[in-house]
Amino acid sequence: MNASVLNTISVPDIGIKNPATIARAGTHPMRVLIRNVGANLIFLAHSENELGSIGLVSGVYQLPSGQEDVFVLAPKQGIWVVGQGGGGRVCYAASEAIPTNFMES
Repeated sequence: MNASVLNTISVPDIGIKNPATIARAGTHPMRVLIRNVGANLIFLAHSENELGSIGLVSGVYQLPSGQEDVFVLAPKQGIWVVGQGGGGRVCYAASEAIPTNFMES
């Protein structure tokens, strides 16, 4: 089982070429709790390309300031973030979604 991760990161603005990476799963599913601790709305996506334009209409998830949600990533899947305006920040907790080796004999 991989170690769990706790982190807080700054969120870049909408329309930049490099959204912030929150997490990327390895060979096992990953559970990620994301909390928007910044002052502005943030946009999350499983593809960096979805967050590259200001007219975000599909393939994104909106998380208002002060809210949190849990996401489960498939193996090798990632999650990226941008914010609506400056000063965006998120904190997150990531761990393997289903420990697979505790049941092995």
